[in-house]
Amino acid sequence: MEQLAPQAEACLEGPKNFSPSPDFVWLCEELFKKLDNVQIERKQHYSGSKPVSVRYYEVINNFVNLWRSTVGTDIFPALVLILPYRDKRIYNIKDYTLVKAICRYLKLPKNSVTERRLLRWKKKASRGIRLSDFCVEEIKKRKRESSKKCRITIDKLNEFLDKLAEERGTKGRGYVGVIESTAFKYCLENMSYMELKYLFDIILKSRVIGGQEHKFLNCWHPDAEDYLSVVSDLKLVASKLWDPNFRLKNDDLSVNIGYAFVPHLAKKLSISYDKICKKLAYDFYIEEKMDGERIQLHYQDYGMKLKFYSRRGFDYTYLYGESIKGGTISPFLKLTKNVKECVLDGEMVTFDLERNTVLPFGLVKSSAKNALSPEGICTSGYRPLFMVLDLIYLNGISITKLPLHQRKVYLRQILTPHPNIVNILPYIRCSDSESIKKSLQTAITMGSEGIILKRYNSKYSFGARNDNWLKVKPEYLEQFGENMDLLVIGRTPGKKDSLMCGLAVFEEEEISDAMREMQQIVNLDTDSEDIEEEHERKKKIKGFVSFCVIANGISQEEFKEIDRRTRGFWKKTEEINPPPLLKFGTKVPEEWIEPQNSVVLEIKARSLDNTESSGRKFKAGCTLYGGYCRGIRLDKDWTTAYSLSELYQERRSKSSAYGQSAKQTLLKPKRARKSNIALSIGMKLDDDEAYKRNLDIFRGLYFYILSDCVDIWSKRRITKEQLGAYVVQNGGVLINNLINKHNTESSYRIISSRCTTECNLLAERGYDIINPRWILDCISYETLVKIEPRHCYKVSNDLMKVAKCRADNLGDSYEIFVSQNGLDSLIDFAVSFDNMKEVKFHTDSEIQKIPLFLLSGRVVYVPPIPYSEDEVTNGIIDRIKAFGGKTTQNISSCNLIITPDANAEEKASIIKKIRLELSFLDENSGYPPKIPFIVAGEWLFKSIENGFQLPEEDFGVF
Repeated sequence: MEQLAPQAEACLEGPKNFSPSPDFVWLCEELFKKLDNVQIERKQHYSGSKPVSVRYYEVINNFVNLWRSTVGTDIFPALVLILPYRDKRIYNIKDYTLVKAICRYLKLPKNSVTERRLLRWKKKASRGIRLSDFCVEEIKKRKRESSKKCRITIDKLNEFLDKLAEERGTKGRGYVGVIESTAFKYCLENMSYMELKYLFDIILKSRVIGGQEHKFLNCWHPDAEDYLSVVSDLKLVASKLWDPNFRLKNDDLSVNIGYAFVPHLAKKLSISYDKICKKLAYDFYIEEKMDGERIQLHYQDYGMKLKFYSRRGFDYTYLYGESIKGGTISPFLKLTKNVKECVLDGEMVTFDLERNTVLPFGLVKSSAKNALSPEGICTSGYRPLFMVLDLIYLNGISITKLPLHQRKVYLRQILTPHPNIVNILPYIRCSDSESIKKSLQTAITMGSEGIILKRYNSKYSFGARNDNWLKVKPEYLEQFGENMDLLVIGRTPGKKDSLMCGLAVFEEEEISDAMREMQQIVNLDTDSEDIEEEHERKKKIKGFVSFCVIANGISQEEFKEIDRRTRGFWKKTEEINPPPLLKFGTKVPEEWIEPQNSVVLEIKARSLDNTESSGRKFKAGCTLYGGYCRGIRLDKDWTTAYSLSELYQERRSKSSAYGQSAKQTLLKPKRARKSNIALSIGMKLDDDEAYKRNLDIFRGLYFYILSDCVDIWSKRRITKEQLGAYVVQNGGVLINNLINKHNTESSYRIISSRCTTECNLLAERGYDIINPRWILDCISYETLVKIEPRHCYKVSNDLMKVAKCRADNLGDSYEIFVSQNGLDSLIDFAVSFDNMKEVKFHTDSEIQKIPLFLLSGRVVYVPPIPYSEDEVTNGIIDRIKAFGGKTTQNISSCNLIITPDANAEEKASIIKKIRLELSFLDENSGYPPKIPFIVAGEWLFKSIENGFQLPEEDFGVF
């Protein structure tokens, strides 16, 4: 005790700095700049003797030691600048406001080229580049750095930021108020370029030191990171943890009443019900997944003081009530009299009082504002509903270490629910996979988001996503529906023009395997003349590749506007060949236009079409299925249009949720090709055993397989392991290391259909990369097939030249017999090749106005209306068929459900029945089902009226 007393006494004294506040430029030079330099070295693959993480720690540790030895033990003044996104000061300054303020400071005209370029900074920013870099670059061009600037200390800068935060509430402040702020102007006038860069980052609350926050906190104090996760307050962390020899107790690293913390989160897994059961040790609770906002309630002084925090630490007490005496939620909190303080973890949802149902997440805050009144009572419309999930703190004691089942018992003992305002989320205890399946079925029946599974004896872990809490959700069919801003690069005139849109291709752009035919596009040439400063982005654009043809969704007024803006710039393809800047597939428009003279359209589509024929028609290697125009983007030009890399990145991020790679997603066809047509040797491609033929054709060859592939005929995925099994079964040898060569280099085959890092590195070193299709062809034809262009993935020019001599321009091989499937493909290609000029059909003008194929690909289930005639239902069915769709009476075979108009009672009954049927889809699969959207009948009529399919999510039913 005597040894601990000095530490405890020192801790009570608090941190102190014995030196004047250091200059802000010192913080920039000693920490920010040095960390950025390590990041730059990392990007340039600096081959130093120390790992990157070690160099990060050295820079941070050196700064911490300097601060302690030259400044003192109070790190808070610097900490709020180092971790600005954790700082509680609010400036209400976003990218737009900062850019406009800086442009006004530089006395640039309104809507200048510089201003537009800065507002579009994300379009040309590489990884690690922030808006501050662009802003400082513009200031450098127009203002010389003065050598007689007044020094700005860290304390002085914090005073300026305090002032800036105080001014945020000024009515109509905007960017004008920012630039008129004396504090902001003083910084602009007296800071160096380097200081300004980091100042802008701090104001925008960017991560100034990147992802190294945890390293900084750990260097300052070994408990700092853990403590910040449970208090979310930099001031408290700095005031308590200034001596690294003073360690916190376990109680301190738990809930701190009145301070926000990061809650325990559920982890999503796309695995079978059986595997989920195993992870939860066959003993767990099942709860409904609520569609709301995670809220933690800190109840203090018997309810006289309340705090409502979001999961990110935002204070929403003003919405829900500061005490039990008033507010939209607080007066209805009925806790037992012996509860002085507690912390409740819950979900704030929106409840419709008239329909007695929970509404979507987006209405949470508006419902709270709607319910605000002197009494806090709302008897109609919708209002907030607090669903309590957990109890983690009670009367001065953190109970996060207690098992979940015990915490739930305590919660029910202390809290009395209030109907439709404060409830305890219901739960059931289960132990088998059948319970998970049935619970998810029930959730679908109720129209819920899904279910949450929590291990029976799990502890509460701050900020964790682990296997103790899992979420299971149904997936919706027709997930693709992103908006894309595409540049018009061609058109085919007619009574209704068809506009061809393209994707921008940049220098050194990574191209996926689905787009490998485009590799020649990467080296397109642009004009060598100087390009104006305001179009820096187009220096990187090496061309545009055709992507889709759009005619739907463009009104007559929009056609006139497009014509007005592009008149005089169109060139006929027959008379003038398109320049190298534009690349088309086999589908060539009658007219083309230079990018700088064109317009950008906002396009939305239901899915990507990656069939082989579509891949040939459009140079992008794929196209849009069901695309339509949502409007002209007059605020965008050709330098800011959608690019090939953006398409690839979005596909990769979307597909990660399903456990697929982006390239697999890009290869996913709109409809699987059902074919049992045999090859010339009589083999069925959809039979996995067909490739295991014991032919010994690969004897003496060594295979290094880098990726899986998709069989182009059966449309099924063949894994890397399956490819290896085919090779071994047919006499080949698999190797795992190219360095340990056991034979001549000519006996090696490197196989890949993906642009992985390893694949690119091997190609750069001169290795030829062969497509897995070669393996399948060899087995199919029972011989070592000679390399043809379709087998080449990343190969040398010499090998490609030889390969091209073995097939004609249509892909017909000179070396091997064509299969039935191959013949179909050649015919398809030849037809599209010969018909590059569009055939014009002279049809009745009235018929042309009707989008006959509007619902092509849709299989719709229309439920009957009970106790009424079938006129409404039949009217919907007739329209579906008239516009190219199909109907079904089997809900399991549809990809869309349209509910007819009916009175409220009938409609509720219909929807309930539909959801009940959906809940039993894929009942025997052992995995969460994929279900179709349910839309109101208005979706159909509005889609017909507009001539294109509107987004299903805008017409959902509750």
